Amino acid sequence: MVALVAGGTLAPKPDGAPFTAVVGAILAWAVLLVLITWAVGLLPLLVRRVSTAGSTTPVPQPASSAASWHRVRTALMVVSVFILLTALASRTPRLAFFTQFENNWQGKLVDLLWVSILFAMLWRWARDEARLTWRIRPGSGRWALIVIGAVFGVFVGLTLLAVATDPEIHETVDADQLLYNTTIPNLTEELIWRAAMLAVLDRAYGTPWRLAGAPVGWGLVVTSVIFGVVHLILLSPSGEFSLNIGGGIFAAVMGVAMAWIWAYTRSVWPAFLLHCAPEVAVDVGMMIAA
Repeated sequence: MVALVAGGTLAPKPDGAPFTAVVGAILAWAVLLVLITWAVGLLPLLVRRVSTAGSTTPVPQPASSAASWHRVRTALMVVSVFILLTALASRTPRLAFFTQFENNWQGKLVDLLWVSILFAMLWRWARDEARLTWRIRPGSGRWALIVIGAVFGVFVGLTLLAVATDPEIHETVDADQLLYNTTIPNLTEELIWRAAMLAVLDRAYGTPWRLAGAPVGWGLVVTSVIFGVVHLILLSPSGEFSLNIGGGIFAAVMGVAMAWIWAYTRSVWPAFLLHCAPEVAVDVGMMIAA
């Protein structure tokens, strides 16, 4: 809220767009994300209810079935608040100091601030369920490093191949770009999307499935889909919408991978490293090809 007020009073208006129009677009974008979250989040419960209603044979319902609806609705409300907060933080017009940077450091720092306050207030939950811990599950480090290294290597190779095929796509990697892809921004996204959101949803849905040895549940589906939608439906600083289908699909797939490694290692830090891997790999590939 402080960032929003500061943005409205102090920040230069992006491309001359009225601040109210920009905020209106941000809220519309956030509401769309929330609606999709609820649609995906309630899907398994709706399917279960429809299948139960259509059955000619009475199906015994567990005593906790009503409570499960309550838990899921509560979890989705909490996640909706997280989505609104990160939408406002990441899209609020930047203050003059931050406009000198190509990347949106302001949005990521504000995100880091509010999620850090959340974890500080609920430290035991942050450590035990959000997995804000340096200790990983015994025996999980090897496969985590293999996956992270494989993703890094693939994207270095793809970048080198792309530049060799079309030298015009080569870009110079500066310090701002490298720092942005290796520090706070990716860490902030993992703290919000995996550590906070996925922990809340896993408590509501449970983790009845196994994905390559990791206990997962419908929370993985919800966070991965919405993470993909965030990168599919783009909102410019001036409040204009656009679509990036390739970016959305890639983000959804990476969302699954990062949710898996978070659940497999029981720590957010490997998820952060996996998040960095493709972006840093592209930077490294560009520097090698220079």
